[in-house]
Amino acid sequence: MASFVVVVIVLIASTLIAADNSHIMIPSYAHLFGGKVQEWTNVKDNIKIEFTYSPEKPIIDTFTTLNFSIQDLHTGEHTEDLTARVVVTNGQRLFKFENITVPNGDFSVKYFFPDDGTHQVILRVDSNHLVELASFQVFVPHQSPPSLSSSGDDMFNIIIAISLIATVGLIVTLILKKR
Repeated sequence: MASFVVVVIVLIASTLIAADNSHIMIPSYAHLFGGKVQEWTNVKDNIKIEFTYSPEKPIIDTFTTLNFSIQDLHTGEHTEDLTARVVVTNGQRLFKFENITVPNGDFSVKYFFPDDGTHQVILRVDSNHLVELASFQVFVPHQSPPSLSSSGDDMFNIIIAISLIATVGLIVTLILKKR
């Protein structure tokens, strides 16, 4: 009986760990991948700037990561030893990230959008031989107030919790009946 209890607990724990870790993302330190990568190029200066953000659908008053990758347009190699400045605006509000050191071409900043709608992200990159400006768009969808109905992920978690409680209750009942 004791081995049965251990097996059941291990199975339940494995299920919970797998369900909880299904959303983990491994960051990439190369060029930007996934999501909707926006690209800005300047052929004259031989520069390409990639931009993406996470989560793909930003949530108001929750941090969104703004990712940038500055590269040589022809070779794809990262441009090194830069200083960057990022400005985020929706036309009414303005927020600045200044004096960002970019040693290897890739960097990110975290910003929480206070309002829904389209926001402009303006990047200025400086080096000894380069001054570049690029502009990107972030759309923050309108968030409706929370509803009483659960989403699919919430329902899955509720089912796991109820199953876990029922299993523990069954095991306790079986152990108490044996005594």
